[in-house]
Amino acid sequence: MRQLVGRERRDRLSQLTWRGEECFDSRRVNSRRSAVDLVVSKHEIPMTIFLGLILTVSACFQWGHTRTGENKSPDLDEMIDVGGYRLHINCAGNPDKGSPTVVMDAGGYDSSATWNKVQPEIAKFTRVCVYDRAGLGKSERQPNPSYPSQEVVKDLHTLLVNAHVVPPLVLVGHSFGGMNVRLYASQFPHEVVGMVLVDSVHEDEMDRWVAMMPPEIKQQLTGADRAQLARLAVSEGQVRAAHWHSDIPLVVLTHGVVSPGDYGIPSMAAKGEALRLEMQEALARLSSRTKHIIAEKSGHYIQRDQPQLVIDSVRQVVEATRTSDRRRF
Repeated sequence: MRQLVGRERRDRLSQLTWRGEECFDSRRVNSRRSAVDLVVSKHEIPMTIFLGLILTVSACFQWGHTRTGENKSPDLDEMIDVGGYRLHINCAGNPDKGSPTVVMDAGGYDSSATWNKVQPEIAKFTRVCVYDRAGLGKSERQPNPSYPSQEVVKDLHTLLVNAHVVPPLVLVGHSFGGMNVRLYASQFPHEVVGMVLVDSVHEDEMDRWVAMMPPEIKQQLTGADRAQLARLAVSEGQVRAAHWHSDIPLVVLTHGVVSPGDYGIPSMAAKGEALRLEMQEALARLSSRTKHIIAEKSGHYIQRDQPQLVIDSVRQVVEATRTSDRRRF
């Protein structure tokens, strides 16, 4: 539901050519947000503009209770085999006894570079690892071109095992990465002790938005558009089926800056904003110990626009895991 793009990467989605800050999906929450440069190659229709934004989310896309041991090394920057292909992982910071390791999952087409402003600061108070999903950044491609969230979770789990990154974990997910980390937590609940969702996608958001579209707009969907929707629906279905709820410390960060062109369909902007906020509030109800914070000066990339807010949120969650006093969060 919004237009975010990337200088670091140009990608063609359907008939779209993206240029801007970082190639990604889009979303917002209050009524304001930063614009993005968007070039439509052939048919400059509002539906194509909007769809490209939303579908970018999808295009990028036992340990368990017995895993024990010490983290292999405070610093790690390696390519790790996860079953026929290698993923890049970078860890920094000293693992204090009893302190969780923070693991961060980027969104859309983003590489781990999206965390460059926050990882060094988080490393000052706990160990933190960032990684590139298959086909992004330094990581090799995965055989499955659709690469839904379940495959992402399988890869991340294998990566952490093979890299000797042991629980407890605090997971941080941006946009599409927010769905991934929730699915991970549902499958490995005894490993995840806290979470931060950075302007995360909600699994019901796309279906709700498509249902709101006027018939004349839906008719403009191309075959490629519908194929992308189908691929995204696979990940959404996997996350929805997991039905994750918890009592771990959870911070939900929601962007507060919106621009008029975010939705591609100006007449639907108000409804889109209302839906976005509703979905963010739903995310904030997924744990009994939640803080929902509106990033008043940020667009979708809160880790870029207000990095200190992300750092402080991670710190709060990490500190909450270090105490048995549940009232402190």
